[in-house]
Amino acid sequence: MLVYFRMEFWAQARYKDNPSLFNSLLLLLPVCFYAGVVIAMNAAYRLVAFKLTHWENHRLQSSYENHLIVKLVLFNFMNCFMSLFYIAFVIQDMALLRRSLATLLITLQIVGQAQETLLPYLMKKYQKWCLQKEGKDPAQKIDQRELEMRQQIYPGVFDDYLELFLQFGYVFLFSSAYPLAAFWALLNNILEIRTDAFKLCRVFQRPLSQLASSIGAWQMAFEIMGVIAVITNCALIAQSPQARKFFPDSNETQLLMIFVGVEHLILAFKVCLAYVIPDTPDWVNIAVARIDYESRQALKTERSNRARKTFQEQTVPAELLTSELAGAIETEI
Repeated sequence: MLVYFRMEFWAQARYKDNPSLFNSLLLLLPVCFYAGVVIAMNAAYRLVAFKLTHWENHRLQSSYENHLIVKLVLFNFMNCFMSLFYIAFVIQDMALLRRSLATLLITLQIVGQAQETLLPYLMKKYQKWCLQKEGKDPAQKIDQRELEMRQQIYPGVFDDYLELFLQFGYVFLFSSAYPLAAFWALLNNILEIRTDAFKLCRVFQRPLSQLASSIGAWQMAFEIMGVIAVITNCALIAQSPQARKFFPDSNETQLLMIFVGVEHLILAFKVCLAYVIPDTPDWVNIAVARIDYESRQALKTERSNRARKTFQEQTVPAELLTSELAGAIETEI
C-alpha cells in the first residue's frame, strides 16, 4: 500500500507540473497497479484460509464453512478497503477517493467476470480439442456424455457470496463520495445474470441442489457491513465543506456531535425496520404450515389404511377357521 501511495503522489506531482493527456492517463497507473496487487493478495490468502480451516478439522460442514467465511471476510475487508479508509479519513482527498474507488470496483468486476466465465470456457474448448486429438479425426462427432463428464465440477456459490460482499462494500461504504458506484454494480449484475446462466449450462457439470436453513455467516457479515457503511458515510458527510455551510456557527466538536447523533438515529431506524419487517413473509409461513399439515394428514391416512389392511388380513383366516370347525362338528353329529 505504501508503494501505491508513493506512485500516486508521484503521478499527481507530474500531472500538476504538466497537465497533459499522457499525464492524466498516468494518474490511473498507480490505482491499476494496486488493483492487481489486491487481486493477487486475495488469491494468495484464499489458499492460506482454506489450508488453515482444513487443519482445524471441524466436525460439521456448516462449522467449516462459517470459520472459512470469517477468515476470508476479515482479510478481504482489510485488503480491499483499508487504502480507501486511509484516503478518506487521513489524506482526506475526495477526488483521489473517487478515482481509486471507481478503478478498484471496475477492475475487480472485469477480472471476476473473466475468472468465472472466460477462463472455464477456454478450458472447455481445450478439453474438446484434446478429445478430438485423441480420436485422430477432427470431423468425428464427440460423445456429449464424455464431453460433459470431463467438465469441471461446479464449485458452489461461495465465490458468488464473496463477490457480492465486496461489491456491497464498494457501493455502500463510500456512497456519499462516489454515488456512481451503484450504477457500475447494477450494470455488472445485469451482465452476470447471463454469464452465470452460461456458466451453469455450458461450462460446468450440472450442479446438485442442497438444502440450507439460511446463508450462514454471510448474513452477519452483510449486517456488520451495513452498520459500518452508515458510520462511514456519516463521517464523510461531517468532514465535507457542504456540511459546514449548514452549521456555520458550530465548531469541530459540535459538528462531530451532531453527526454522531444523526448516525445513531439512522442505526436505530435500521434496527426498527429489521424488527418490524419479518425475515420470512406471512404467506411463506402459511404455505409452509399448510404443507406440514397436509404431510401429517397424509401420513396419518397411510398409517390408518395400513392398520386396517393388517386387521383384515388377520381376521379373514380366523373366520375361515371358524367355518371349517363348525363343518367338522356337523359331520361328526
